[in-house]
Amino acid sequence: MLSRILFGISGGLCLALASCIEGEEQIWLNADGSGRVEARYKMPSAVAKRMGEPAELVRVLQEAAERDPHVEITHLAHNSEAGGITLAFSGTFDDLNKLASFPKRQLRDPLNPDKRVQAEVLFGEASMFVADGIITYDREVDISWLLQSNPATKSIAKMPALFGKSSLTFILNLPGEAEESNASSQSEDKLRLEWNFLLKENTNGPMPMTAKAALEASNPPWLFLLAIVPLVFFVQNARNRKKLER
Repeated sequence: MLSRILFGISGGLCLALASCIEGEEQIWLNADGSGRVEARYKMPSAVAKRMGEPAELVRVLQEAAERDPHVEITHLAHNSEAGGITLAFSGTFDDLNKLASFPKRQLRDPLNPDKRVQAEVLFGEASMFVADGIITYDREVDISWLLQSNPATKSIAKMPALFGKSSLTFILNLPGEAEESNASSQSEDKLRLEWNFLLKENTNGPMPMTAKAALEASNPPWLFLLAIVPLVFFVQNARNRKKLER
């Protein structure tokens, strides 16, 4: 059922080319790789109809998260509006790498584990590691495989302008100041990075997101010793003066 999310999005595009698909995902990342995520996707009714019953989608997602020890869904809801539907969810994870592999681990057919499911597309491929006080983040989201896997959307891949203003936005909140990134924009404190992708410009290859950030280093013990030595010297000197005065 869940794999029909992106199938519905891609297939429904042919029925709703005049409409716009919008998606925004935001991640708050901790230095140990854990964090939380919030996402919101708005799509035309023609796309939503390809997904089936929203209540069933909610159930499948929740059951998949309950099976997974690394991901917890804290909120999942759908809202039907005039001409479209909005899906929103939030959750926590103990490992960003496990979040990225959630569809692969929980949604693939156990009898055919090597066959990709279309729900993997929005999760993409992501990795994070820490070395020498530097956190490195790499992620790719590639919709080209999704377009080519569905005969109904191959024409869109050939004419990407049909996507119109459809876009995806990814926001990453880092645990330290960004030193390098290919983000579209960043906050003044360099802790919040934002990538904006127009789908019509990214039908033939991945949407890459990279960042490096410096983690706050803890003060080494010898700094505390340097701070204590003058204090000890001052106290001892004061005692000696009192002895001389006596």
